[in-house]
Amino acid sequence: MKDKNFDPVQFKKQFPLFDHKENQALVYLDNAATTQKPQCVINAISGFYSHINANANRSSHRLGRAATIVIQEARKKAAQFINATSAEEIVFTSGATEGLNIIANGLAKKLKVGDEVMLSIAEHHANIVPWQEAVKISNANLHFIRADFSDLNVSISDKTKVISITAASNTLGSVTDLSYIRAIKKEYPNLTVVVDASQLAAHRIIDVKGIECDFLVFSAHKIYGPSGVGVLYGKKEALDDLSPLLFGGEMIVRVDKQDSTYAQGPERFEAGTSPLSAIAGLSACFDFWSVQNRPAMKSYEEQVTEYLYKQLEKLCAHHPRLKLIGEAKNNIGIAIIASDEYSVTDIAFWLDEKDFAVRVGDHCAQPLWQSMGLNKVLRLSLAAYNTFGDIDKLIDALNSFIATFSGDKNSQCCKIQKDSVDIQQLISLRTWQKKYKQIMKWGKGYQPKYDIRKSENLIAGCETDLWLFSIKENNRWVFLIDSDSSIVRGLALLVVVKADNKSDEEIKSINFYEYLTLLGLDKYLSSSRVSGLFGLIEKIRKITNS
Repeated sequence: MKDKNFDPVQFKKQFPLFDHKENQALVYLDNAATTQKPQCVINAISGFYSHINANANRSSHRLGRAATIVIQEARKKAAQFINATSAEEIVFTSGATEGLNIIANGLAKKLKVGDEVMLSIAEHHANIVPWQEAVKISNANLHFIRADFSDLNVSISDKTKVISITAASNTLGSVTDLSYIRAIKKEYPNLTVVVDASQLAAHRIIDVKGIECDFLVFSAHKIYGPSGVGVLYGKKEALDDLSPLLFGGEMIVRVDKQDSTYAQGPERFEAGTSPLSAIAGLSACFDFWSVQNRPAMKSYEEQVTEYLYKQLEKLCAHHPRLKLIGEAKNNIGIAIIASDEYSVTDIAFWLDEKDFAVRVGDHCAQPLWQSMGLNKVLRLSLAAYNTFGDIDKLIDALNSFIATFSGDKNSQCCKIQKDSVDIQQLISLRTWQKKYKQIMKWGKGYQPKYDIRKSENLIAGCETDLWLFSIKENNRWVFLIDSDSSIVRGLALLVVVKADNKSDEEIKSINFYEYLTLLGLDKYLSSSRVSGLFGLIEKIRKITNS
């Protein structure tokens, strides 16, 4: 089923990444992290370098004038995209993170002791950490409300000077009801409202005049645009009253020995050379959006989101050790899976080998997961080029993971030691699926070493953590490893058994890349996992001075 006014297949054809042979089977479900780019955006970036490529604003030649026009036109289109009053209310940033830092830094200078900044517990770290720094500077207070904003009315007071909230959660997918901002602003006219629209902008039409927020930010790369550029909207009077974060070229009118005069308008916040090719790409991105049927697109995404949740609910009903977090209603297309039996990292690695792009981690929302008693979760995030067929393939892949690894939890627990890892056995296995299952079996059966989980032993990773403990006995090294992920433990074991019980010189002589090639892991493992193994190898070499 699809909306008659929106065709996801034709929409997907505009994105060249999916045309390449290696990506034709790819099911890309990591859109909350970044979206793919249509050909028109890629052409605009290339076209800027091919036909213009000059600095903007003060250049006296025609290429410089052309670059200036690129910025001016993009600023106008950005204002139209969010229904701002004027292009003078649009600041180009490196992304939403920089935008939030500019706002927090500027408002920090206006906060006083006893003032309060209010955030929700569901905020991205980029909308938490800048405010933590702001209240340190001002000696104000930071107050958190629930993820569903249900306690907002009882929490706000005359002390509340800033509310900075997400328009849509990057973890729960829930869309925030921003209609209450008008009422709040009437009751508290001196309140400043900041909206992080990073996740919302690709899925809903934004009207800043209707919202009545003072500031709003989003990143281009999450709306099918290029990386390295974002938009900060501010009401003209709010921008005029905000001090800049960065200082230098382009944001000044005059520099004397002891003082300087800053430019007015958005240029005051755009110190240094702007990311001109990215702005050209963003301008093309706005053109791309202008020809889309936004209501039909929204309707289609809602249908796919509802289908995703229905299929995941059925899966979790049959396999109760999987937990689905969130709900389809009022959701921009994000679903979270947690498990108390399977490592979500193991699931993600399995999906990766079956050509699914998903994301595992805390998704820069550690306070939210801490409040829910969770750590790492698996996130599935949709875009308009995802189909019902993609969901069916996903469910099949998840079922295959469970069928392959269910029942192994207790059968091998605490029975595998380092000397039980048979390298020749692994080499003899001809398919990746057999190798994967064997590595997983070793990892599951390796007794956890919780006592080595200390900061000094940590090899940190976004998807999962790995701990390495080492001790030298009789001039030979003994290594212990641990991880929450069975596949990571298994892979780490393969490295450790090669270096275990060897001297410094013996470890120095090991060609780990040749070893991984012999095992067949260089062919099948994604670059991120090979990099993780190399991180472990580098740690061993550093410890042993080899």
